[in-house]
Amino acid sequence: MIRDKITRRNFVVSLMKTGVILPIIGKGGMERRLGQGRTKLPLIMTSKTNPAVKEQITATAWEVLQKGGTPMDAAEKATNVSEIDPRDPTVGYGGDPNEEGFLQLDASAMDGSDHNNAGAVAALENIKTPCSVARLVMERTDHLMLVGKGALQFAKMHGFKEENLLTEEARRHWVEWKENLSNRDYYISPRKKHKLEEGGTINVLVLDEKGDIAGVTSTVGHHFKIVGRVGDSPIIGAGLYVDNDVGAAGATGHGAEAIKVCASFLAVEKMREGYSPQSACRYVCQRVIDRHGGKPLFGLKIVALTKNGDYGCCSIRGKIHKETGKVIGLGFSVHDANGHRTEAGEAILPPMTEEERKSIPWR
Repeated sequence: MIRDKITRRNFVVSLMKTGVILPIIGKGGMERRLGQGRTKLPLIMTSKTNPAVKEQITATAWEVLQKGGTPMDAAEKATNVSEIDPRDPTVGYGGDPNEEGFLQLDASAMDGSDHNNAGAVAALENIKTPCSVARLVMERTDHLMLVGKGALQFAKMHGFKEENLLTEEARRHWVEWKENLSNRDYYISPRKKHKLEEGGTINVLVLDEKGDIAGVTSTVGHHFKIVGRVGDSPIIGAGLYVDNDVGAAGATGHGAEAIKVCASFLAVEKMREGYSPQSACRYVCQRVIDRHGGKPLFGLKIVALTKNGDYGCCSIRGKIHKETGKVIGLGFSVHDANGHRTEAGEAILPPMTEEERKSIPWR
């Protein structure tokens, strides 16, 4: 009787067919798992967990795909949902302004099916949907990024309407910030403090049934930032990176740190090496933590997916689960054939203590 030759590859494939998941030790001892966080295609993933808009974001992208739209169409339209919603103080219309009281928006777009083409805008004023302008930079110019007045002129040339993006709520929040800057000026702060709503830069990553990927990142940047400040969101490789042969990643949080480690590019490159999206996101976060002696006084979150439907998310700082008291991730949302759901993801460190918050130099 001749026995079939058993190879390591055959053994692993056989186990995968039965649903068994094997841990694999990658470079540097990093554990990665086959099939972790996998979903059937198509797949939409977003960093947003805001109760007000999260399901509308993923549902919009899903509907675009179901009607025959491209991943790029889906990522753009889904991001527009957040950009035009005045309830979100961190993205687009209604977002908190810079230190002088007006908004400057940043966004990027990247299309894997179009040879990983990319476009971005930075410090764009008076346009509600900066990610749509970023897409036009990608598709209608030979440039990668337009900024400031040039970005605005380009948007107007393509029919975008200038609008005042400062809502009454955002104006009040800005005034309160000005009044509380110092006890040595002539402003008197109000008795009622403004409550900052949950939010954050938005990443939307879309993977269709063919395995094509597109991504978008959009933000107002730091609350009350210095005029002209540009963070990671419009920087390809920092706030967003797509490689149609591998996967995609997006970053939210402290933009300067995402730029310094090329966070999204690094996550995709780790996936190229064989890391799962979860392990790749963890690798990036740990890399930043190590740069700051193990106790960074800021947050950073990475979301990532591969072209076969694996996905993951990790943040430097997490939150405490109300029931278990354990540290969990800041959360992300996905949408596939089973509908919309929010998952916690992973966090490496607990949320900052009040003492740590008070020690942050720019607060």
